[in-house]
Amino acid sequence: MRGDFNMTVSAQYAPVSDFHNRWLRRILAIFAAAVLCGCSAMKTGYQQGDRLAYWWIDHYVDVSDAQEPPTRDAIARFFAWHRQSQLPEISTLLTQAREQVRQPVSPSAIAQFQESSQRLARQSFNQAMPDVADLLLTLTPAQIDRIEKKFDESNTKYRKKYLSGSAADRESARFDKVMDYAKLVYGGFSNEQEKAIHAAMGPLMQGAQARYAERLRRQEDWLALARQVQQTRPPKAQVIELLRRYADHWQHPPGETRAASHDANNQAGVALATTIANLTTPKQKAHAAERFQKWIDDTHSLMHERQGQTAQAANQ
Repeated sequence: MRGDFNMTVSAQYAPVSDFHNRWLRRILAIFAAAVLCGCSAMKTGYQQGDRLAYWWIDHYVDVSDAQEPPTRDAIARFFAWHRQSQLPEISTLLTQAREQVRQPVSPSAIAQFQESSQRLARQSFNQAMPDVADLLLTLTPAQIDRIEKKFDESNTKYRKKYLSGSAADRESARFDKVMDYAKLVYGGFSNEQEKAIHAAMGPLMQGAQARYAERLRRQEDWLALARQVQQTRPPKAQVIELLRRYADHWQHPPGETRAASHDANNQAGVALATTIANLTTPKQKAHAAERFQKWIDDTHSLMHERQGQTAQAANQ
């Protein structure tokens, strides 16, 4: 996982973390992104997750007429599985966060939430691998070239926002993103609190170039995997094994340099999240607990929707 603070916050405060490959990333991120947009958006975002996921895949691939039905079916299967298998665990994780947020927060507590969310995300990816393999086996060279083009466009925006301009400009852009997540959970912050958070961002900023280099490496690995499958058309079981290896490297980058950078970024994110949590007042902690409770309520509502739909289908 990226060590950036926003990813650590996602791990602590959202049901699933940022562990997703670039191909299926949006499918697995729908729920987390909806949470991070606000309480009212979470339920609506999840309910529309299949449409949003298809839109994202089509944006990157330009899905053909022949690919569209199996792609939509695969997304529907994923969300049906996720509702049944992961929403209960997400509810438990959010409940734990609601209780923890009222107390002083330790780095180990944040790391535990991160590990739990990463575990859920890896389970999601494993569940989706057979369908991702099927889609990979149908990609054309033009579609893979389109993915590469979209990566390049995204990287240009990333560099412009986080790696260009003066050191002060880069730090300001990252600080704004950090505070967006912090305010979502805790509400407003005083000037003194914001100054303390800004002062604690040093280790996070030091890892900026390494995070970008890892981003590029993961994209290159994904494109290489897609082109290997397109050119050799291996058996589906072999494609699934390639996907599993890709996911392993995402979670645990190979090589001492990449692994050390990965660990340093994670530690920087955990340290900053701990600092922010322990700067908050009782009023801010109460705001966070209320926010979590609303997310828990929405999660329960989504689970009940599934149960109601299942019962209705059985009676038809």
